[in-house]
Amino acid sequence: MRKYLLSTSALAGAALLSTTAIADVTISGYSEFAYHQNDHSVAAQDGNNMSLDQEVHINFSNKTDSGLTITAVNEFSTENSANDDVFMTIAGGFGTLKMGDSDSVASGYDFNALDLIQEESAGVLANNAAGDAGLATISTDSSIGGDNTRNVSYSIPPVGGLSAGISIGTNETLLGSDDFTAFGVAYNMEANGANVTIGYASSTAEGATDTDRTSIGINLAYGDVTIEAGNGSHEADDEDRSSQSIGLTYKVSDALSVGFATITAEDDLDAGEEYDANHYEAVYTVASGLTAVVTVSDFDYKNGTDPDAATANYNGTTTQFKLKATF
Repeated sequence: MRKYLLSTSALAGAALLSTTAIADVTISGYSEFAYHQNDHSVAAQDGNNMSLDQEVHINFSNKTDSGLTITAVNEFSTENSANDDVFMTIAGGFGTLKMGDSDSVASGYDFNALDLIQEESAGVLANNAAGDAGLATISTDSSIGGDNTRNVSYSIPPVGGLSAGISIGTNETLLGSDDFTAFGVAYNMEANGANVTIGYASSTAEGATDTDRTSIGINLAYGDVTIEAGNGSHEADDEDRSSQSIGLTYKVSDALSVGFATITAEDDLDAGEEYDANHYEAVYTVASGLTAVVTVSDFDYKNGTDPDAATANYNGTTTQFKLKATF
């Protein structure tokens, strides 16, 4: 009887293995250590500091008999024991369905020239002379923003040079005050040896007053030069912001590239509230998987007639040296 049970158990196990999908597993990650030298007009933000950013990515992928590709992505920030992106995708001839905690599709279609710079610093916008951060309300780039929350996204399969997607998201609360929708569309083409992409993205987040954001722009790559320009808007309670960014990178050699990007922003509801920043960068490949980055960012913020009387005018320069290792 015991032999029979063992035999039937073995047969059942073999049958289970034959019908159970065997996933491909990939493990990767990165570690970034940086030294910052801050020369800022607000004393509390002036000085030197170090930072660490480290993540581990564990991904599972499987292709079904019907041709669907199913992927589970798990990204963990190990320096602060927090989850980053955690989601699954189902991809096939119909397009790609993405579900979980991740950026909306808009973040993949917005145009922000500062993306050409790997390690730009926007400056810690202070809300008072003591340097407390967070109250100065102005856009520091022309992007839509991440919306890294629980959402469902759908992206169409590429049609010629056309791509597009939509996201519907919310957090786990039942209040309905944190729901958002996002949309993005782009068209890519070749023109006289250059690769050109134009696109548009929008996002609406519900609240006491809805927050609407848009981004439109162009990216042009020709040989060793890449140029990007973007225009962003942000409308919310007492906010009517606009921002424009432009930047370029140049590949000097296989090991070295340099870049520059600039951003200017204003809030039409607060006369005189403005933000300007310039970013300069050199990226050098030390060895396979090891990169050194030097970035200089200077910024100038003026609060104008911002109704928060405590908000401080603020300017400064941050010089950053970073070592980046990928695994």
